[in-house]
Amino acid sequence: MTSQSLTLLNGVKDLLVKFANENNINLQAEFGSVDEFKKFTIAFTFKQLVDLGVEVKDAYDMVLGTGEYDALVEKVWNAAQ
Repeated sequence: MTSQSLTLLNGVKDLLVKFANENNINLQAEFGSVDEFKKFTIAFTFKQLVDLGVEVKDAYDMVLGTGEYDALVEKVWNAAQ
């Protein structure tokens, strides 16, 4: 994961925590674990980028790091062969 990806995800995490705090939402009760919150943050960030019109490949690379989409495509392609 690149520093840009971490910066993006940390920014989204901070916004989600701020929103939860402002609306009296207990994130631990909602997600049950830090890992579940991390997974949600990654999925939420990806979905928001795609909803804003960012191409899937670019959104994936922005969230998980440059070249990760191509690595996923290769892994899926090889598994399907």
